[in-house]
Amino acid sequence: MERDGWGDAPRHFSRGPPTPLLQTLLYLLRDRTGRLRFEKAKAHGGDIMNNLADKLANEGRTKGRVLDVGSLTVPNGWVDTAPVLCHQPLDYLTKLVVRARVGAPAKTLKFEAFSDRWMVTLGHMFGVVLDPGNYIREVWRLTIPEGMKEVLWKEMNGAQVLGHRYHGRGHERSDMGRFCPCGLEMTLGHILLGCDAYRLQPLMTVLMTALGALHPGSSFKTLSPDSWGVSPWYPLLALRGLEEAAYPIVKGRKGMLKKLGKSRQQREWLIGNYYWALWKWRMKEIHDTSFNFVPVNCVASLHNMLTVPVPAHLVAQRADNEGDKEPPGTTPGYAPAPLLGDLTKLPPPVSHLLGGGAERRLSSRGKSILRALRAPVAKERPLRSSGREAILRALTDGAYA
Repeated sequence: MERDGWGDAPRHFSRGPPTPLLQTLLYLLRDRTGRLRFEKAKAHGGDIMNNLADKLANEGRTKGRVLDVGSLTVPNGWVDTAPVLCHQPLDYLTKLVVRARVGAPAKTLKFEAFSDRWMVTLGHMFGVVLDPGNYIREVWRLTIPEGMKEVLWKEMNGAQVLGHRYHGRGHERSDMGRFCPCGLEMTLGHILLGCDAYRLQPLMTVLMTALGALHPGSSFKTLSPDSWGVSPWYPLLALRGLEEAAYPIVKGRKGMLKKLGKSRQQREWLIGNYYWALWKWRMKEIHDTSFNFVPVNCVASLHNMLTVPVPAHLVAQRADNEGDKEPPGTTPGYAPAPLLGDLTKLPPPVSHLLGGGAERRLSSRGKSILRALRAPVAKERPLRSSGREAILRALTDGAYA
């Protein structure tokens, strides 16, 4: 009965099933030491204990000494009283259902469009394929201003109130939330990249100078946000994964990756502060008619923002979350080589994903990526079969027929 959650207790009692009584008896049995032997005692056969039980029962009937079975309690840890189903506790079954049926946010349809664009954009940019599901959630662990984390999260799930989603409050410059003065639709990428109306080169120079001081003479692409293209914040989600996967397999690679790892938190802070400054200035211009954003006039302000040290709580958070473990999405024990020899030769449907057309379907994405992964890999950079199989299994979940 304990194994079945006490659901099959006898029910022929007038006051309901005596579950507390049975649980108390089980407790008393378990509390005994040594072996127990059960013998059936014949009623009215002269057994001392049986006669005593009859006496107590008669006293309860004639003198009103009623035992409230519900008042019986069992000490914790002796009897399992939790409800069960199919011999499994309900709390455990609930966890199984949630884990099996409730998908992570990064796997929902809200992130589908972003996941496709992010994976293929970084593939063309760095020559590697990373699983976006492992990195979307990492935005909350980045060493960047908290406000910028919220901006990136909204952008990823399509909830950013810019462009056609923006509705002004009726003041004379409300259209700036929908369209940039250059005539293009306002987007986060457009704000961070700049345009003819907002030439960000003076501000980018300040950022590049700060980053260059961390690794003088290095030309690795994760150190050059000025070359990150039309979606400049995409690599920020996966600096470690990109550096582990795309850094050339040359002599001294391990030492260089160690140096990059030591400066990664500082680089995230510099780049995140730069993007956060651009976002705040553009939003202030949209909502404050007395403010005009002129990049060249903000050089000193940006320089002061980039000299602020990383907050202590972000340093502690990163140490707790990351430590010295392998980056998400990689196989422990070896540095992964690029998954594809030449991503510029991907099938046309994959190249078309960069355009973000409305006709794009998840099925075409899945099939195209699988075809690309099954293609021969460059001989000088082979991918272990176990790694290829892992990637195929991960992407097969999204390759709906």
